[in-house]
Amino acid sequence: MNAKTLTLAGAVVLIIGLFLPAVNVMGMGLSLLMPGGSITVSGLILLACAVLAGLLALVNQTKWAVIPGLGAVGWLVFQFLEAQKGLSGGGDIPPEAAEALAALAPSLNYIGWGAMGVGAVVMLLGGAMGWKSSSAPAA
Repeated sequence: MNAKTLTLAGAVVLIIGLFLPAVNVMGMGLSLLMPGGSITVSGLILLACAVLAGLLALVNQTKWAVIPGLGAVGWLVFQFLEAQKGLSGGGDIPPEAAEALAALAPSLNYIGWGAMGVGAVVMLLGGAMGWKSSSAPAA
């Protein structure tokens, strides 16, 4: 598989992951791009990274897709850690109430996070392969 194909595949998987559920709230899955019907800044940043990497691959500048790939991976890790921190509340709750609240409590959905993570990493690897193939010694 060449760098262009790998970068394009990563960008497509990242975009698909933006529409998959990232957080479950009371049984409903909410995506990172449009959790409540409105578009979020986090989703737009990741969408812009994927579109930019895809465009760079299409114009045969795949090696520069490393920059949006790094941005997507970094932003995704930051958002994941922020979501984990926001959902890890708790405090002093009696065990009986904790069981009842556990069914309603928001939780992370790893399908969306996994797809976005795989897409961003594959996009980054495609860009890295572009750098490797462009630095071949001149004959």
